[in-house]
Amino acid sequence: MRKRILLLLHITGLLGTAHAQKDEKSIAAGLLISIPAGADGSRSYLKPGIGLEALGQYNFSNRSAVLLKTTLVSWAYQDRIVNYWETKRDSYLTIHAGYGYRFGGSNFFIHGLVGRDIDLHDRFTSFSFTLGAGKRFMVNEDRFFDVGLDLVGADAENRVNIKMLFSLFRGYRD
Repeated sequence: MRKRILLLLHITGLLGTAHAQKDEKSIAAGLLISIPAGADGSRSYLKPGIGLEALGQYNFSNRSAVLLKTTLVSWAYQDRIVNYWETKRDSYLTIHAGYGYRFGGSNFFIHGLVGRDIDLHDRFTSFSFTLGAGKRFMVNEDRFFDVGLDLVGADAENRVNIKMLFSLFRGYRD
């Protein structure tokens, strides 16, 4: 068992570590799988969905960052019309801002964001928040990918998002 753990730690270390730098800016985007959690402990009528996420980050210290996130996610559901069931879609655009914290050279991170969910079908907007955690894997000096799990609480639909984001831009102030 100990050998397996050491091997896993060694492989994770090969992917690289990088410390966040003050005044670093980055933009990442990628895919997510969204699993509706329902409201008040009840089961959701929505099926698991897919979506896109874009995340902008500005590090104001070596471990802390301001985040701006937008997510577009869509789910299917069954709606009964007279004597048959029809499959329909429900889609939300989410705009959030918040704070992120990275745990040193391990590249594990947590974040908290608040903002609005916009239902693209009827333009209903509601308050929502995100609590998330994940790990950043460095590909090279300028490229990374983030893998994470977000818990999204909302007036409309609670959900769990499993995501993988790829860096599009990473820059530093001169």
